[in-house]
Amino acid sequence: MQVDVITDVETLAKLRQDWERLYKADPEAQFFVSWAWLVPYMRFYKGAWFVLAARLGNPGSPYVALMPLRMRTRMSGKTGLFFNEISMAGNNAADYTGAICDPVHAEMALKAFGRHVAQMGWARLNLENLRMSRERVFAFIGQFSRDIFAMREFSRVNAADNVDNCRCFAAALPDTFDGYLDNVLSTNTRQKLRRFLRKVDAGELRITRADADTYERDIDTLLDLWRIKWGARKGDRLAAILHNNRRVLRDSFRNGTLYLPVLWQGDRPLGGLAIFVDPVKKALLFFMAGRDEAVTSIPTGLILHGHCIKLAIENGLTTYDFLRGDEPYKFAFGVTESKINCAQIYTKSGRNNGDRLDTRSLNGIFAEVTRLHQQGQLERAENGYRQILATDATYSRALYGIGQLLSAKGEHREALVHYQTLANSVPTSAKAWLRLGMELQALSRHIEAAEAFRKVLSLSPDFAGAEFSLAKSLAALDRIENAIETLEALEHKLEAASRDDTLLAKTRIMLKRLKLESRPSYIMLNPDRKSVTRVLSTAL
Repeated sequence: MQVDVITDVETLAKLRQDWERLYKADPEAQFFVSWAWLVPYMRFYKGAWFVLAARLGNPGSPYVALMPLRMRTRMSGKTGLFFNEISMAGNNAADYTGAICDPVHAEMALKAFGRHVAQMGWARLNLENLRMSRERVFAFIGQFSRDIFAMREFSRVNAADNVDNCRCFAAALPDTFDGYLDNVLSTNTRQKLRRFLRKVDAGELRITRADADTYERDIDTLLDLWRIKWGARKGDRLAAILHNNRRVLRDSFRNGTLYLPVLWQGDRPLGGLAIFVDPVKKALLFFMAGRDEAVTSIPTGLILHGHCIKLAIENGLTTYDFLRGDEPYKFAFGVTESKINCAQIYTKSGRNNGDRLDTRSLNGIFAEVTRLHQQGQLERAENGYRQILATDATYSRALYGIGQLLSAKGEHREALVHYQTLANSVPTSAKAWLRLGMELQALSRHIEAAEAFRKVLSLSPDFAGAEFSLAKSLAALDRIENAIETLEALEHKLEAASRDDTLLAKTRIMLKRLKLESRPSYIMLNPDRKSVTRVLSTAL
């Protein structure tokens, strides 16, 4: 069993046929790992998602399993060190996560996935909302060495209302809606639902469905009603939740997998449901709801769920899935229970496995390290640079950054080592050679410094700072005439460019000093004291 790692959208697009074939064949596959739902969601996390793809045989062989994941980077508040965290690709929106497999090869593939992930660099692996059989779960987690890793399982119970989000409920649908009403619902629920559905049929109430002209309005209506109900409870997370859900609902509508009914009384929206449609697994999945809490005489939720169940049965669907949570109202619809798993595998050290960062996270880490450097958080910035270089010793921007930081601290010998590595790995970088020359200069290694500055000027002839630095090293080597010649040329160049800045001022000051030092002297005999005095000529 071989595992490929898919990280780019072009290769991902080529997976579609295998993905949809496996999804159809896998009895454990569920909507939130379908191509239609998950791939648009993954693409939002550009550069973070990846798909483990298992095959038997040579490259190009059909894949027998796929496991979509996502990598992100965090920084430990305690140590100031960065670490990587892997989550299921659908996290933050998917009620269920998991893999899709050819049932014949499922356990072998999950073992291969586990071995692959166990060798990657990360500190936390979040297996949240995992909907898999125990056999598949154990095949995967059994590949993590107890010497390196530990695991903790956790519950998902909301403290505010004691709802357990690891409990999931779905109703199996019969062939007819009347059969569902008569044989599944209680007498009171059946009578109440029939009575209000008749009001819909009579026009006292009406139900619309989102279409190309109304879906933006209907999504806004749903989310606004949801916000009024739950906004205060979500606190600072509210804006992000609304943004994420709006994007998911828009994508789902455009992909043809969203059914969004809204119940109206006249022109007043009483509530709406977001329902995902899975024609492959013949299921409707209730994702979220919003209703007007001021209206208490009309059972908005009952009417809309009843409407959707009726529609599902009429279209040959067999499951109405209420997804996560054991809210009491769900039990009225004749549901059966299943459970999902929430666990975290983590390194016992708290650091990335192998003390190396995932290479794809380096650019993001560098951006954060740069911010820390600019803010003066130098210890954390230095740690970050060193972590990047421990993973990629030739990461040019980190070499440059740590060189700057160390030079400012007066640690010129180590700064020099990093700039030497930078100049060797990026030999066409004038800035790298300039920094190398400046560190050599700070260490009084002026012959080497002068060579470095000449290298800068061969790459960038107009690099004025390099000419000035070259003159300094030439002067330190007592090559005064060469230094003066270099400075005069620089002065002329700066004046021609109408530059009136610090560099021009420094050039003139150094040039004046060197010219004074280089003027000829003569010997004057003092006839009275018979002493010899060396006098600097002041002839004009």
